[in-house]
Amino acid sequence: MIDAISFKNGTFRYLDQRFLPLQENYVETQDYKQAIEAIKTLAVRGAPLIGASAGYTVMLGINAYKGDKAGFPEYFNNLIAEVNASRPTAVNLFFATRKMQNVYDANFENDSLEALFAKMTDMAYKIHNDEIDNCDKIARHGVELLKQDFADVLKTRKLNVLTHCNTGTLACCGIGTALGVIRLAYQEGLIERVITSESRPLLQGLRLTAWELEHDGIPFASISDSSSAILMSRGMIDFAVTGADRITANGDTANKIGTYAHAISAKYHGLPFYIAAPVSTIDITMAEGSEIPIEERDADELRKIFGTQVATPTTPVVNFAFDVTPGTLIRGIITEKEAVVGNYNEGLARVVKG
Repeated sequence: MIDAISFKNGTFRYLDQRFLPLQENYVETQDYKQAIEAIKTLAVRGAPLIGASAGYTVMLGINAYKGDKAGFPEYFNNLIAEVNASRPTAVNLFFATRKMQNVYDANFENDSLEALFAKMTDMAYKIHNDEIDNCDKIARHGVELLKQDFADVLKTRKLNVLTHCNTGTLACCGIGTALGVIRLAYQEGLIERVITSESRPLLQGLRLTAWELEHDGIPFASISDSSSAILMSRGMIDFAVTGADRITANGDTANKIGTYAHAISAKYHGLPFYIAAPVSTIDITMAEGSEIPIEERDADELRKIFGTQVATPTTPVVNFAFDVTPGTLIRGIITEKEAVVGNYNEGLARVVKG
């Protein structure tokens, strides 16, 4: 298994994904501000991995505290605010910092700082380990849904699947969410080939998902983001499955820019489109996708490709990092608790509360 992040002896170690697949650069830091910068700059990315990294980032900040107990509440509140400000869309980040906040709220009054910090360290590890476990469960629920939806097709042939961006070990700690479903489905003989779209502008599908699939020996082909419709029209794709950065109560799903277009194409061609994500990605405080804050990133991510200028510095750019796929385009949302199909308002509320 690729070791995307780890935390040991007060040191956060992460694989800088900006340089993959050409360079495997691991960075070690005890500076929480450097860890925040890694999340901001996509050196660490993918909603579940961001959540686990956020827990460890809080620990780096706590370990750096040199004051007494009386001064800690203000310091801790500022620390949580800094971590929360690193990325606005991925709800897993806020899920992780809220978990850390809950430990603080429950124990600060009666514990020494040493005892409090030990409990918060345990929580940071738990957030990470839970994501690993969640991926295995998501994969199993996803495979069972595929066997149900493609029962007749699978009697005669295997399936070809489209995925977008990166939802594997590099994004999710464990075997992955959408890519975890694909990995297990391939192991069980359901998948013929994976189609991975490049995922502009940072090419996570071309650089990262392709690298993971090659690492695992799973047959694949990479395509431009705009190619999925023609492949669907020619019968080269049977279904699509992607991850998510935030899912609202009605099933509307924010994910890497380009996901919405794939979902529209799948709907037109009568192909099922699935979302695979942990329950921590579901935000039932938001009724629908229009409420999700969509990050707009620096224009130079489009005007430059890995530092090489490909457009004039004055070219106007609109660079949304995510789009929102309506729940009406989604066949099923696969979580670690169950695959929710149909009434998302009811089903998603059930898995969140259950």
